[in-house]
Amino acid sequence: MEFKLFLFPHRTRFYGLILILVSLACAWLYFWGGKPDIFNIRIFAIVSAYIETRYFVWAQTNILDELAAVFLIAGITIISFSKEKNESDLLDLFRVKALYNSLFITLALWILCILLIYGLAIFIVSSGVLILYLINYNILFRYYMYNKSHSSN
Repeated sequence: MEFKLFLFPHRTRFYGLILILVSLACAWLYFWGGKPDIFNIRIFAIVSAYIETRYFVWAQTNILDELAAVFLIAGITIISFSKEKNESDLLDLFRVKALYNSLFITLALWILCILLIYGLAIFIVSSGVLILYLINYNILFRYYMYNKSHSSN
């Protein structure tokens, strides 16, 4: 039984890199750039918890931090699941192996964080778990490719 993973074309890696750069710009503006007023907009929120907790409301917020997170996740995802210049069946095996192993590494790190970080900080750390998973995946996938290329030489 043969399977093929859906992958974006190789050229989409460039767009993923652009999204990551845009996310870094959004994060910079949010944390150090004074949160420009142009990014203060009304959004629909299922839950809005600032001074009071409200449900299913239109709330005013600065969306730069959300844009930074969405663009970062989208960019890393596009890069993670784009074809290499020279695709092979072996790379699909490396991808599956990297996905599997990065899941366990990320879960182990997350459990460690849950045991060592308390209060509101654990929710902040937990919001980065998907990003950590994608970074782990990329590191492992590149590591497997690197080992293969150096073991065949």
